[in-house]
Amino acid sequence: MRFPLRPVVLGVCLLAGCASSTLSEEELDPSQVLQSLSTENGSNLNGSNLNGSNLNGNDLSQFMVSVNYLPAWRAGAELEQVWLEGTTFMGVKASRFFSGADFHDTEFLGNLGNGGTVRLRITAISPAPAPNQYLNLYDVKFLGSDGVWQPACRDFSGAPVLAMPLKGTWDYRSGVAGGGSKTEDPARFTFACMGGALAKCVLWGYRPWASFNNVQLAAHHQACTRLVRADYCGDGTSYTQQGNRINLYDQLGIQQDTENWAFEAEWDTGGARCIYPLNRSHAGIPCYDARADYLCGQSLSANRGALLRNETPSLLGGSL
Repeated sequence: MRFPLRPVVLGVCLLAGCASSTLSEEELDPSQVLQSLSTENGSNLNGSNLNGSNLNGNDLSQFMVSVNYLPAWRAGAELEQVWLEGTTFMGVKASRFFSGADFHDTEFLGNLGNGGTVRLRITAISPAPAPNQYLNLYDVKFLGSDGVWQPACRDFSGAPVLAMPLKGTWDYRSGVAGGGSKTEDPARFTFACMGGALAKCVLWGYRPWASFNNVQLAAHHQACTRLVRADYCGDGTSYTQQGNRINLYDQLGIQQDTENWAFEAEWDTGGARCIYPLNRSHAGIPCYDARADYLCGQSLSANRGALLRNETPSLLGGSL
């Protein structure tokens, strides 16, 4: 811990003893917050692409970069409107309203990096594990060239995983201006694969559509995706290895600092605002000289606009 967080009165109850909330997904209830104290870092922004390889990189030809809201087909009929409220789909057809479980077997068109499209189908809908049971997870399949429906999301081992839909799209390129950034596209959304940074940051409490104590969380979610992937320079390049342990926290109290680890960096939507030099080795990071700061994390830096901060168990000179 490098400096204390400002006092925040949240009225947080113990996760095991909280009553179910009736709040909408637009306002994050403190009882819904997952207090992960030592989490895993990872290079993956959004799970795996349609052929199962790592999403991080610039060859996006067979990578699903987004999904169109329309056209969408339910029970063979094309819906007139589709939108998201949190992780719940809403739709209209012939003045009839559909939501939630109604979207079982609904089909969409996913957009590939080469400009092509792929047919998608929601084959199951389930709540996320507690304390995120207010969020919906989806089993999403794509129609392969062989006519067989296959999992759209896989983990590093190739095992199928579920997805959550998020408004907007992300730039999956690395090492370029705009890499890793988000676009608020009203016509498209993203199926965030479980295990990737997009989904992790939602499960940790940074729901980009919601607010917490009247603070909108979209910027915190984006900063979290940079932090989780160690995207220090904010250009989509990850400088971490899967499984590195991190302790992340914020001044809102969604994630709290409980580890006495070595401070590493302050984060915003553009990557690391500053990097504390006396932590692990940051050799090879092109923006390191510009962002290294011995005051990073000190109380004097508390008002510089950082959204998140992180620590690692690494010692001076340790591996990245």
